[in-house]
Amino acid sequence: MSMTVEQKVGMFFLFALIMLGVMIELVEDWRPFEKQFDYVAYFDSSVGLRAGDPVRVAGVEVGKIRGIAIEDSRVKVDFYVDETAVVKKDSLAKIRQTNLLGGVFLGLGFGTPQSQVLPPGGVVITEESSNVDQLINNLDRNQERVLGSLGDMVQDSREPLTRVVERLDSVMDKIDSGEGTLGRLVNKPELFDELLALSTRMNRLLAKVESGEGTLGKLLTDSHLYENLSGTMDNLNAVSGRLNAGEGTLGRLLVEEDLYEELIITLNGLRDITEKVNNGQGTLGQLVNDDTLYQDLSEGIGRLNSIAAKIDNGDGTLGKLVNEDSLYRDAQATLHKVEKAVDGLSDTGPVSALGVVLGTLF
Repeated sequence: MSMTVEQKVGMFFLFALIMLGVMIELVEDWRPFEKQFDYVAYFDSSVGLRAGDPVRVAGVEVGKIRGIAIEDSRVKVDFYVDETAVVKKDSLAKIRQTNLLGGVFLGLGFGTPQSQVLPPGGVVITEESSNVDQLINNLDRNQERVLGSLGDMVQDSREPLTRVVERLDSVMDKIDSGEGTLGRLVNKPELFDELLALSTRMNRLLAKVESGEGTLGKLLTDSHLYENLSGTMDNLNAVSGRLNAGEGTLGRLLVEEDLYEELIITLNGLRDITEKVNNGQGTLGQLVNDDTLYQDLSEGIGRLNSIAAKIDNGDGTLGKLVNEDSLYRDAQATLHKVEKAVDGLSDTGPVSALGVVLGTLF
């Protein structure tokens, strides 16, 4: 049975598709114009890594894995890199995960700048990485540890937590029943009205202060007060500068050592005088420390009081002079006679003047 032209074209097209798939599968890594350098890496485990997985340096694909086999109880991984990658003797190879779904690749490090280039066919230093099973086991252990500690903590804190809850219930009951300050605030609207009124007053007060009313408002808004304060500070700075320069009495006291030394000498002299007074030396020391002087003074004051009492009572000559008017009248009459005698002397001669005086007096 001969094939028609349509059947021949269909068979040829099907054969071409099959050959294309085979060529794609066989020559996927065939790159005749690209240099490839083969290397070997050994791992204790290569879970998820397969032949054909990419080899990457800093996330950039530079090669692929040729094959994976077991050699001397270790996993041997054969891979190649292209000419853009430089593998050094201290470069590290590590199995890394592309994402959390399980994709993996072989990651290579740059190595140190001073390290030499590893020749093709060499063995690359490896670093073991945690696989999914290890991560799950670690997670389980950590979960058991955390949950166990949390459970123990909850068990130990059950009674204190129960007491706290009971106290909170008691407090809430008191607040609900209007007991205490918080209960009154919650249940009595009068307190809220008072707080609202207080808030209104505070707002008014703040508005007055902001508008510059009152002393506090002027302090906040009047620039003249600031200028006066600034002027005062300038004056203080000027005074401080004059003091530092040694001007005036206070400035000389601050900067001249002679005045300080004289002050020390004066204080030492005062201290010596005080010690002498305390020791009873000198007249002032005896006045301060000797009781006999006080007794003599007290006796003298007593005698003066006695004499004053006698004078006041009219005793003695001085008492009579102070208390009796007759002596005053006699003295006044005698003075009148003397005045008359003097007037008579001015009108008579010396001989007759003597007679006038004697006649006047006697």
